[in-house]
Amino acid sequence: MRDIYIQDLEGFSNKLSEQATAVIEHVHLAINSFNQYDNGAALQLKEADQKINQLANEIEKEAYRLIALQQPVAEDLRLIFTVMSISVDLERIGDHAVLIAKNVNRATEESEKDQALTEIINKMAKMVFEMINDVLEAFSERDPIKAREIADRDELVDACLKQLYNESALRMEKNREVVNTGINYLAIGNSIERIGDYVTNICERIVYLKEAEIVDLNH
Repeated sequence: MRDIYIQDLEGFSNKLSEQATAVIEHVHLAINSFNQYDNGAALQLKEADQKINQLANEIEKEAYRLIALQQPVAEDLRLIFTVMSISVDLERIGDHAVLIAKNVNRATEESEKDQALTEIINKMAKMVFEMINDVLEAFSERDPIKAREIADRDELVDACLKQLYNESALRMEKNREVVNTGINYLAIGNSIERIGDYVTNICERIVYLKEAEIVDLNH
């Protein structure tokens, strides 16, 4: 009976991996839409987002089933709660990927791209994309040390967002015609920064899973 339950827990974790794969594709597509001015990505992401939400619902239902099936030991309960929490964070990351594409959609092909601001956005996106991949690896390895290191990187993302705000403000003060463009850049930057925050949340879940300790890794 215990062996069957362990298999169920493994399948439960695998469902999270499926959701994570979909989210990674989401974020990748969103950033590509920004760089390529792909106005069609928003609709594509909105449709794909339904899969992420569906997986989140399946994970939640399976969690309740696993808890009701038998009285899980403390370690099993931590895994169940951790997977549920990470699933919610992944769902929100997917939502912000959709927001990025929507803000790209609000821009027009005629809008002149600001090279400096674009570089800041891409720098943020690269850092966050690496954080997502690394945190999923840390979860797979149940590595709280790696999780803490990943969370520390979020400070660099925050610093880039501050730089983006400063640079955008300077441009909008000098030229009122670029206000809408500046707002779009800031909205995209905010979504990327929020994704970094959700990755940090996942880092906290990993520490809880292995150390049975609730920590705050948001600096």
